Amino acid sequence: MRVLFTSAPEPGSVVEPGEAWLPLALVHLAGAARAAGHECEIVDALSLGLGAADVEAIVRRTGADVVCVSTATPGFPAAMDLCHRVRNAGRTAVVGGVHASFMYPEFLPSGAVDFAVVGEGEETLPELLRCLAEGDDPARVAGIAFGLGGRIIRTAPRPRLAALDPLPKAWDLLPASGYRWAGRPRARMGAVSTSRGCPRRCGYCCLASQYDGTWRTRSVDSVTYELVQLRRDHEVELVCFYDPAPAADGHRFAELTERLVELDLGLELVIWSSVADILRDEAVLQRWRSAGVIHVGICREPAEDRLEGPAMERALGDGRRAVRALRRAGITCEASFWLGFPDETPATVDGGSARARAWDPDIAHFPLLTPLPYTPAWRTYGAHVITRDYRRYNQRDPVVKPRAMELHEVVEAAEGCRRQFLSERPSRVSPGQVRRAGPWVIHSGEQEVSAAAPVGPIEGGREGDPSQPPEPRN
Repeated sequence: MRVLFTSAPEPGSVVEPGEAWLPLALVHLAGAARAAGHECEIVDALSLGLGAADVEAIVRRTGADVVCVSTATPGFPAAMDLCHRVRNAGRTAVVGGVHASFMYPEFLPSGAVDFAVVGEGEETLPELLRCLAEGDDPARVAGIAFGLGGRIIRTAPRPRLAALDPLPKAWDLLPASGYRWAGRPRARMGAVSTSRGCPRRCGYCCLASQYDGTWRTRSVDSVTYELVQLRRDHEVELVCFYDPAPAADGHRFAELTERLVELDLGLELVIWSSVADILRDEAVLQRWRSAGVIHVGICREPAEDRLEGPAMERALGDGRRAVRALRRAGITCEASFWLGFPDETPATVDGGSARARAWDPDIAHFPLLTPLPYTPAWRTYGAHVITRDYRRYNQRDPVVKPRAMELHEVVEAAEGCRRQFLSERPSRVSPGQVRRAGPWVIHSGEQEVSAAAPVGPIEGGREGDPSQPPEPRN
C-alpha cells in the first residue's frame, strides 16, 4: 500500500520561531511501515507551512491509499480537518499521538477519521495496514479504535513494545537540510529518543498518562549507533534528545557520555533534564560538555510554582545552583516559570518573574497553565478550564480563568515577565566570559559572574525570539 505520513498543518505546541522542529514520530512510524513492505512518504505539513488543502492535493496527486496524521492536542482541530478531506477523497485516514490515544471517544463519532491508533504505533500500524490490504476485520488488530454503526469499537490493548533498540527509522524520507534548532541556525539537525516515558510522575506532563508512569530505556550501544548513523549518513551536526529524562539513570548516561567522548563525532547535543539529575552530576558536568551537550532544557512541574515556605526556598536554591553548575561547564539552559493559575494575581505574577531572575537561566519561558484532559492535572484544574477549543491549548492562549485576573491581563503579564527577564539579561553576563550567537548566549565554561543590578526595559519581541523556542512534539 502507498502510505503518506504527515504532521497536522497547525502548530502542536509553543510557536516554533523561524526554524523547523523535526517530526521524529513520523520517522519512526514510516520506518516501521516501510519495513513491513509498504511504500511510504513523509510530508511534514507543519514545517513546510502547508494547509489542509495543500496536503489533500498531495494525497490526490500521489495516489496514497492511507494517510497517517500525527499531532498533539493543539493541532488536533487541524488534523480533523485534514482527515475529513482525506476521507472525502476516498482514502483511509488514520490519526495517532497521545491526544488520539485518550480522546478517541470524543472525535470518532464525527466520522472524520477511520481509525485511531491507541498507544505506540510501531507494531500496531503495520498490522492495521496489512489488515486493510487484505480486507480483513480491523477488530482483530490490537491497539486501535474506530467507529462502526454508530458505536465506537475499541480493540484489545496492545502491550508496550518489549524492546526499543531495533526499531527501524526512515531518515531518508525527510529533507535533513530543512531542519534547524534556533540556537544553532546553521547546523543540520537530527533527533533521537533514548527512552520512552519518564521515571518522574509529574501530573502536568502527558508522558505520565501516555506511558502509565513507566520508563523504558534503549541500550547505550543502540543510541550510539544511531548517532553515528545520523552523523555519517545524514551529515547531521546537532542532535536533540526528545525524551525528557535521558540522564535519569546516572550510570547509563555516564556510559553514553564516555562513549561519545571516545568516538568524538563532532556532534552537539540538546537534551532535557531535571534539577535533581543536574545536581547529581554536578561534579562531572564537564563530561557532559565534552560529550557534546551544549544546551539543557530543565523540566519543571507547574506545581513547583505554587510551593510555599521552606519547600519553595529549597527549590529556588536548587534551581539556581543547577543553572550555575551548567554555566560553569559551558552549557546553556532554559526553564519555564508557569503563570495563569486559578489563584493568579499581580502579586503571584511578580513572584514568578522574581523566581526566573533568581534562577537566572539563559532562556526563561513564561507559559500559561494548560492542563490537558488526559493528564492528572486535569483533575486539579479542569474545573477552571473555560474552553475546549484545542487550538488554544498552546501555552500562549489562556484556557484557565484566574479568579482575580482577566484573560487579557494574564497574557499581558506573561509578556511583561518575558520582557523584564530579557531586559535584565545583559547585566547578568560579562562580554569577557561569553560570546553571543544572535540572541543566544554561548558560555565559555569560565568562572561565572555574579548577577548585576537590573537595567531598563528593551524593545518588544521579534520573530525568531528564542524566549519561546520550539519544543518536542508529543
